[in-house]
Amino acid sequence: MRTMSQPTLKMPELFVVTQRRDPHIQRRRDMLRAHPQIRGLFGPNPWSLGLTAALVALQLGLASLAQQAAWWQMLLLAWLAGAYVAACLFAMIHDASHLLILRGRAANHLAVCCANLPLVMWSAVPFFRYHLWHHRGLGDYERDVGVPTEAEAVWVGNSAWRKAAWLAFFSIVQALRTRKFPETKAYWSGWMAFNAALQLAVDILIVQLLGWQALLYLGLSIFFALGFHPLGTRVVQEHFVVADGQETNNFTGWANVFECNFGYHIEHHDFPNIPWNRLPRLRRIAPEFYAGQAGFSSRLQLMVRFICDPRWTVFRNTVRLRAPSDAGIT
Repeated sequence: MRTMSQPTLKMPELFVVTQRRDPHIQRRRDMLRAHPQIRGLFGPNPWSLGLTAALVALQLGLASLAQQAAWWQMLLLAWLAGAYVAACLFAMIHDASHLLILRGRAANHLAVCCANLPLVMWSAVPFFRYHLWHHRGLGDYERDVGVPTEAEAVWVGNSAWRKAAWLAFFSIVQALRTRKFPETKAYWSGWMAFNAALQLAVDILIVQLLGWQALLYLGLSIFFALGFHPLGTRVVQEHFVVADGQETNNFTGWANVFECNFGYHIEHHDFPNIPWNRLPRLRRIAPEFYAGQAGFSSRLQLMVRFICDPRWTVFRNTVRLRAPSDAGIT
């Protein structure tokens, strides 16, 4: 770790600080030179639209069941099933932010507003607003909302209960991180208003047709998917520094199939223009580029290790002194 003088950080030496360029940029170029057929994987996957519709129908169907169940059965259903459906819907929103469901920004905005319907809060268009900077400026303290704020990292420290609380309420933590983002345009765009209004209308309709417990089930599903649940450890898995010089990590467990390949995170950063279902093919085409990469085979083990091991803190994130303005796609 190296120290740095950056006015926005008071304790920069606690982060993993680097001056090197985003390593995925050079890897992308090297991979395309070695395997030009990778270009055939680029572009939208319209089948994701059908999957999105099926996931929305499934989650609303489960919400109907949850309304008739005892409270503990509803809670268990959200933990065992709802969280995974919500995670897959979030994966569809993620792909759409890279224009990987349909062609054109407007079409993908419509797709994510549909994917958002069982997620209670409008989050699809806000995700569009901030996520691409995670790729354009990986490790940029201000623009990459994947980088923790100094305040949250100091508060969490190496306390087990605070790490558990941070993980449990990560959806709120993530939203608060957007306050550090340098705003250059108004938050309320036409699409933002449409996302919010549609979501509010659907939430009211769910309460009227199914009941409050159904809405609670939907809320708990996304709360678990992004919180105190093995799925929630994605925030630790993706960019915590676990091996020197490696900023991005994979989840290699069998449960990837139930997360729409969210675990293929190194591959995604190498080629953000390859949709979720083609990422395993990328790895098969260029296995030599992924050999020896650090990763995790069990989210549950990662969850226990992160909470219980005092050496694991939220400061295990890379802060880039001079993040590139655009990661680019070659």
